Amino acid sequence: MTSLIEHYPWLKALWTVWFFLLFVGLIIWTLWPSRRTRWAELGQIPLRDTANPARKDHD
Repeated sequence: MTSLIEHYPWLKALWTVWFFLLFVGLIIWTLWPSRRTRWAELGQIPLRDTANPARKDHD
């Protein structure tokens, strides 16, 4: 039986590859053309003028 320390370099490389593939998958999923309009709408939320009138400062 081999110890975990002997497999550490291989497991470390596998972990790095796994996170790289996860990152690339998330980027592809986010930037997929069918999602682009949704992200554009969400990006405009902070710039929207709310329906509420401007708040008056209470001095």
